[in-house]
Amino acid sequence: MQLFAKIARFLDRRPNLRKTIPMPMNSERQKREEEIERLMQGTDVSRERDVAFQQEIKQVASAIAERETKKIQKTERSEGRKQPISPRTAGLGLLILGAGLALSMPTVGAVIIICGIAAIVWDTFLKSSKK
Repeated sequence: MQLFAKIARFLDRRPNLRKTIPMPMNSERQKREEEIERLMQGTDVSRERDVAFQQEIKQVASAIAERETKKIQKTERSEGRKQPISPRTAGLGLLILGAGLALSMPTVGAVIIICGIAAIVWDTFLKSSKK
């Protein structure tokens, strides 16, 4: 038993060695202290893991948000360049509107029909010659 006491005193002077060499337990208090130390080391490691995990999640989330933002901006730009109504579609609408108005107001209906025909001709012949 004296040998163990000498080894324990030697190891107490060097705390790093005490952790690596197993010693017989002298008391319940010593067991509890070692258990507490082990748990404290585990919580430090788990906290570091949690922080690293949270940082990784933040990076991934920001990358996803950035990708989605770029995708939305790209679609908004492409949608902004499209014409909502082509001249041909407008001309056809004017023809139908003019035909309806021609029944009650022939002069106004005829003018709207002529505008519709002009829009269709402009879209079909004049625009295609520019290309």
